[in-house]
Amino acid sequence: MPQMNSDESSILDLNDCTTSQCTSTLSTPLSIISSSSAPIPIHPGHRDSIFSATSPVFASPRLRTWRITKDGLKEVQPNTMGAFLDKPKTEKTNDIGEGNGLRYAVGSMQGWRIDMEDAHQVSLSISDEPPFDKWSFFAVFDGHAGSYVAKNSAENLLKTILEEPYFKQGVELVKKNNNELNQEAKSLIESGIRDGFLSLDAKLRSEHDEEGKERSGTTAICALITPESIFFANLGDSRAIGCRKDGKHFATQDHKPYLDKERERIVKAGGSVMIERVNGSLAVSRALGDFCYKSVPGLEATEQLVSPEPDIYVVERNPDEDEFIVLACDGIYDVLENADLCAVVRSRLSVSDNLPEIVNQVLDAALAKGSRDNMTFILVAFEGAPKPDSKLIEEEKKWFEEVESHIQAILTEHDSRNEAGDQIPIDADKLTRMLHSREIKDTPLHGIYLARPLIDRILKTRESNQQD
Repeated sequence: MPQMNSDESSILDLNDCTTSQCTSTLSTPLSIISSSSAPIPIHPGHRDSIFSATSPVFASPRLRTWRITKDGLKEVQPNTMGAFLDKPKTEKTNDIGEGNGLRYAVGSMQGWRIDMEDAHQVSLSISDEPPFDKWSFFAVFDGHAGSYVAKNSAENLLKTILEEPYFKQGVELVKKNNNELNQEAKSLIESGIRDGFLSLDAKLRSEHDEEGKERSGTTAICALITPESIFFANLGDSRAIGCRKDGKHFATQDHKPYLDKERERIVKAGGSVMIERVNGSLAVSRALGDFCYKSVPGLEATEQLVSPEPDIYVVERNPDEDEFIVLACDGIYDVLENADLCAVVRSRLSVSDNLPEIVNQVLDAALAKGSRDNMTFILVAFEGAPKPDSKLIEEEKKWFEEVESHIQAILTEHDSRNEAGDQIPIDADKLTRMLHSREIKDTPLHGIYLARPLIDRILKTRESNQQD
């Protein structure tokens, strides 16, 4: 056991588990990391934490990770560590489309993470045959410990759902009812969606058993949109929000281990909830994949520590009130509350009908507000969505002009200090913080964060001019 010293800090390593760790007889896995950085207090609200802000810490100046396993304390080698880049990857991937009375845009950005583990699926019309020609499907998959399960799910979840017996029965009822949904058909389709998740997880499990290598998992948030209803299916902590003209919004509920229903299942399966995570490691209590948490003998798939069973919500459409829905991974919701996200999207739709630009602005805002995760964001706008307003467009134009003048003033002051010998570097994050300290009139909600593309563009031009 390494020696402890109170001069260093300790934090928990929240990397994903390995199979050997999951089968440990300890109520772990946990890791302790030694670091020379300032102490990081552990929030007192964390449940079952075995640490406190004054916990003893390692003295080594080199970052070292020690993982508790059934065989004792094992050091994790440096080449297996490190979840973040030195600077974020801000290049974005976009997808757009229009049809069935919908407009949509998808935006994805790797951000600070070493790898991009998100995936998504869009089918504007599921097929050319009724009723599927009027049905649309959107989904976001937030992978962890690898991207395989997320990518596989994006490719196969809808296909699997469409093959489920209950789903097929529901579709047949719809066809017999002039392509309209009645309550019986809705119930069958709900059951078919649920079974599709379980079937896909079972298929992934069979591949895992054969190969014995795959340990990744993924959350899933899906929306099946029909002319009458929207079926939301949620697994994990990605989330969907529906926004209406009256300002009200609907949101799916995340599956977190500390929730009573989730904790009860986890404990009953022989696991524990520590620092709000399954066995102190996994931050979600339901997911596809993650098979090292699904190996308790004698239990059904839905009874394991991590369940593949989604929650399904059916929301009736209201053409006079519906504005848009959003689906996103937790990289967005870590820094934006549901109501704030609805307000931001609504305000952007009021000044632009360029959906890719809007989703990219949301990604930039989340990054500027401190998100450290991969980010994928889907915006689906209905016919009742806000339309660009010429007055608001002009007001925003003037606001951006004022922001630019503040940026130039900050840079001029910075250059003067450097000429005096300070040599202080400046980047987009620092410039954003400095703008926050200034009083800029009529700043829209999260406006400074939405100005991040302007900040990046000015700094890029400045760097290019300096090189010339």
